[in-house]
Amino acid sequence: MTRKNKKLMALFIVGCICILAVAGVVTFIAKGGLSDSDEILEGVKIGEVEVGGLTEEEAEQKVEEYISQLENRQVKIAIDEEEVTASASELGFSCDAGDSVQKAYELGKSGNFFSRLQLMSEIDAGEKNFEVEYAVDDVMLNTYVEDNCKSFDVKVKNSKLKLVKGKFKATNSRNGRELQVEDTVAAIKDALMENISGDSIEVAAVVEVTEPKYTKEQVSKCKNVLGSYSTSFASSTAARANNVKTAANYINGTIVYPGKTFSTVKVIKDRTIENGYQMAPEYSSGKVVDGVGGGVCQVSTTLYNAVINAELEIVERSPHSMVVAYVDVSRDAAISGDYKDLKFKNNTDAPIYIAASADGGVLSFKIYGQETRPENRKISFESETIETIQPGAAKITEDPSKPASYRAVTQSAHVGYKARLWKIVTVDGKETERIQINSSVYNAEPEYITVGKQQATPAPTPSEKPEETEKPKNSSKPKATSKPKPKATKKPPVKTPKPTAKPVVTEPPAATEPSEDDTQ
Repeated sequence: MTRKNKKLMALFIVGCICILAVAGVVTFIAKGGLSDSDEILEGVKIGEVEVGGLTEEEAEQKVEEYISQLENRQVKIAIDEEEVTASASELGFSCDAGDSVQKAYELGKSGNFFSRLQLMSEIDAGEKNFEVEYAVDDVMLNTYVEDNCKSFDVKVKNSKLKLVKGKFKATNSRNGRELQVEDTVAAIKDALMENISGDSIEVAAVVEVTEPKYTKEQVSKCKNVLGSYSTSFASSTAARANNVKTAANYINGTIVYPGKTFSTVKVIKDRTIENGYQMAPEYSSGKVVDGVGGGVCQVSTTLYNAVINAELEIVERSPHSMVVAYVDVSRDAAISGDYKDLKFKNNTDAPIYIAASADGGVLSFKIYGQETRPENRKISFESETIETIQPGAAKITEDPSKPASYRAVTQSAHVGYKARLWKIVTVDGKETERIQINSSVYNAEPEYITVGKQQATPAPTPSEKPEETEKPKNSSKPKATSKPKPKATKKPPVKTPKPTAKPVVTEPPAATEPSEDDTQ
């Protein structure tokens, strides 16, 4: 490059610089950079608010309006089909501009030409925008969600069976819905912090949906009688009959879903007076005694036979300590306290419905479910006595308060047994299986007799004959004495009585209030 060209290039560069400098000065002047104007430099922002060209007061007002708009915008929280609407401030959202307006106003009001020119470059590059602080109060947001959104939780509802006029009706099932508070709070907070345009916000709440285990379609499968059984309690006392009816009523209508276990002790409730039970005879330690709820074992026994006829899974069963009269050996099922219970499991794919009745001295159970057994397959049960145990000699108790002639049987003898129960399966009338269902041991108890032992009153011992005493001698006859003759008395003078004054009539006594003792 020649010397002349170099000079031309230098002049060109200087010219460009001058042009740029003039342009910068013009821009600077246009933005108020060379004046002591009351307005904020053009291009300055506070948050999302343009405050350039505004006075400090105007900027303050505009920023406050912006903050108010953000804090009062609507937030819609959708909970499936439900919706909750709140302002951002109700959810704990807040804004703070601090002293941003003052700082924005002071820009360009001091410094030399070159520092102010540099400031303008920074404003153009967006480096002098003032931030607004946005915050969410986590405690406030969490409390709002708990108080206003949690109420839309829905409990899962299984379909249930109702037996109406001999026909089953399945109720509708329902999905469960539970708000996940922590996740919902996080979603709302993110939406508030990310959207600062002032527009309304929509947030979907986070929920967990639980489907029912038993839908109406599944429950409707229960419509067949799988097993039934009846026993008589016609000879029971009124108290015992009451206990049978009370326990049967507690069981009636119970639904046992697939895989669930039924506990007789739990369903019939505690045997107390408050629960409707009365004192009646029952077995205890080899004796017949009176106890609250006596007779409920007949309920568990009758139910046991219906359950094995339905071929449900027996989980727990115990025999009585002594045999009972209303079923054969090994067909009974005793319950006592919390250590003897009749439990069975629904091992089918459909719900089980238990219907119970105790009318006219007959206790009956029917087990309903879905019949899946072949029609040509039949079952029956057979009790087998393995050993008979004699009760032995009677146990005699002497009662010294009773006469020696007294004799009473307080408990009859009970023969003991060892027995087992067989289930016999036939197909087309031919036996195909013989399965042992249980084994039982029943104690032998002797006859209990009470006899009197009262001592007889002893006869009095005769005393010795008394010695004879001498006969008294007759005394001499007393001499007669002379009696003086009485003198005659004078006749008393007769006196005429004077009439007495007429009596004065007295007033009757005033009536008085009866005392407390009188009214009882």
